[in-house]
Amino acid sequence: MRDQIQDSQLPSEKHVPAANGWLVTVLLGLVAVLLFKTVTDTWTNRHDYTQRTVTPRGELAADEATRVELFKKVSPSVVYVRMKSKDVLPANGGGISDQEIGSGTGFVWDEDGHIVTNLHVVQDALLRQGAEMEVQLGELSSTTSPQVFAAEFVGAVSKHDIAVLKIAAKPSLLVPITIGSSEDLNVGQTVLAIGNPFGFARTLSTGVIGGLNRSVQTEDENILVGMIQTDAAINPGNSGGPLLDSAGRLIGVTTAIVSTSGASAGLGFAVPVNDVHQSVELVMHEAINNQTPSMGIAILDSETARDNGIPEQLLVGGLVVLYVYPNTPAEAVGLQGCTKQGRRFFLGDQITAINGEKIRTFDDLTRLMQTFKAGQAIQLNIVRGNQQTTVELILELRKVLL
Repeated sequence: MRDQIQDSQLPSEKHVPAANGWLVTVLLGLVAVLLFKTVTDTWTNRHDYTQRTVTPRGELAADEATRVELFKKVSPSVVYVRMKSKDVLPANGGGISDQEIGSGTGFVWDEDGHIVTNLHVVQDALLRQGAEMEVQLGELSSTTSPQVFAAEFVGAVSKHDIAVLKIAAKPSLLVPITIGSSEDLNVGQTVLAIGNPFGFARTLSTGVIGGLNRSVQTEDENILVGMIQTDAAINPGNSGGPLLDSAGRLIGVTTAIVSTSGASAGLGFAVPVNDVHQSVELVMHEAINNQTPSMGIAILDSETARDNGIPEQLLVGGLVVLYVYPNTPAEAVGLQGCTKQGRRFFLGDQITAINGEKIRTFDDLTRLMQTFKAGQAIQLNIVRGNQQTTVELILELRKVLL
């Protein structure tokens, strides 16, 4: 009887796999339905998407349109200044390669090919043997490619950190910048700067004049006075570029920044255009006329002394050396210029006589220097601190006007 019961249960066990297969089939069907619904919903939703339309811009605001037109007008006057040196590459079998040693900005001064920039922009090229300078002009139109010309150093005035170069370009390629005035500038006035920061050619930045008649000490300890302060972004590569007023006139040359990082921190400075104009005229006069020899120094003037709180009676005994230019006769004999630490200003050597003739004013120095020739030895009577001494130096031909 037990055997019969067991035998009767066997057929029901044989039906189990068939039931499982049926369940799997049902589940697969449900999954397929769900997948089909997902795909169809996605397809349906895709067709429900409405494409966005572009809203017409309309006219530019008046200030925007003015700024755009100003940039189009002035940017062809702005140039890219590069300095290169030929270096020997041992890894390349002793081959010679052009290596860029510096770059900055400049602008076209006249149709004779004179280019104005900062002296510190080209300084490394002047001090390095075999270095060359080149100027890349701006595009006159969208169909013309920029042209590059070898640049000749004409002269400079370190007191204002201004240098003049010259290129052999046709007048038709040159767009001289429009010259303004720095006499009637006001704090709060809108300004624009065009330059080549970090190699990005002809970059526009805007801001306002934040201050006037500022004194700034450069990295090489040259002290620049009467500077225009602005919050227009000025970065490495901007140096030598134009600072413009809202009429597109040159009112300054961007020169320095005060920053803990070396990049723009909202505190930039520009040489006023009146000082720029004076410097260029002085260089041109020196280039055309017989060149006066040089010691390699810049002289402290009464304006710089006054701006730094130096009593004028300290200057009556002779001419104070403001700055000693590198690789010059003055540096060779150890003359010392003024230094500035924080707000404290320390006087440099004071020249009281040359070859026994007393020197009291800059005009005295200019007149006397015109009687000498390059290569001639002269004796200087100087006061350093509380000590008096005499040094002899050999004059050199002056290209940099100090």
